[in-house]
Amino acid sequence: MHPHASSSSSTSYTSQDPPPRSELWWDRIPSIKIVRPPKGPFSPQVDERCFTYCSQSITGRIHGHDPWCRTICIRKVFLHEVTRILSRHQTETIHKQPGKPTRREITEVIEAAPVNHPLPPEGQRYSGWLHAMFEATVGGLVAPQEDSATGAGPPETKYWKEGWYFWWSRSRWAAQERMDLMRRSLESQTEWQQLKERRNEEWERGASYDEHRLNEDVRVLGDHGNAPPFPDVSHESILLPLPDTFPLGEQMRNVLAPTWKVLGVVRESVASGAQKELAQRLFEKALSDEPIKLLRVASSMIWENMGFKDDDDSKSSDTRKKP
Repeated sequence: MHPHASSSSSTSYTSQDPPPRSELWWDRIPSIKIVRPPKGPFSPQVDERCFTYCSQSITGRIHGHDPWCRTICIRKVFLHEVTRILSRHQTETIHKQPGKPTRREITEVIEAAPVNHPLPPEGQRYSGWLHAMFEATVGGLVAPQEDSATGAGPPETKYWKEGWYFWWSRSRWAAQERMDLMRRSLESQTEWQQLKERRNEEWERGASYDEHRLNEDVRVLGDHGNAPPFPDVSHESILLPLPDTFPLGEQMRNVLAPTWKVLGVVRESVASGAQKELAQRLFEKALSDEPIKLLRVASSMIWENMGFKDDDDSKSSDTRKKP
């Protein structure tokens, strides 16, 4: 038996690893840790919330009709989703001032290029909120039609940009697809839309349907389920960007401007002591006999206006009429 071999095998660390540290008594003291969550694509921040409400009737269930559904989603698109970083470097600037120590400022410079991810079909249809509300009010949500009479070309393609987006749909198929898209990036959503358009074009041309190939494409994209057919339900949905500042807020500020001014005057009067002085004067007046006198005069005037007069007053008025 080799004692050196047994001693070397009993050690739990190699020569490159530091020896294990024994637990100290202050390790058991509760402490506060400040954790900064990562930013960018690894951030745990929520970027989309959806609310869906569905109902079904007895006759709808018997006849196999789709349930009545409404879905609302609020999506926040961040800058890293619509840009691609080309280079990243740091610059160091030295600030020298007489009589002060030298100060170094390190700035991170990031060069990025925009990435154009097209909006889905429901985001390409409407030019703004007024257009969407007019279509919904006059004729409901309608499918886009080509303007062959005027000969106008295809509309300009809209792309995702940094900011907030509002998505609304009355289709339960669109809601289900929306839930699936919540686990995809914008690039993956674009690939999924291109795959649907490609398969729909093959279907319209009457091309042979290769289920194995479609399942393979879907598997690559990470989706599991029956892909064909791909009905176009985008005409039952709306996707619009939300403005950074709502005009309603500016109007409310204009309406409430006099109120804020009055509140400012009241705050200044309280701070200056004018309100306190007014309260003291009211308290002093309440303790004097002036309120009683004022009540007596007011009561007598009301009594006279009602036609009731004292005899003394009537006699004095008669004697004044005599020559």
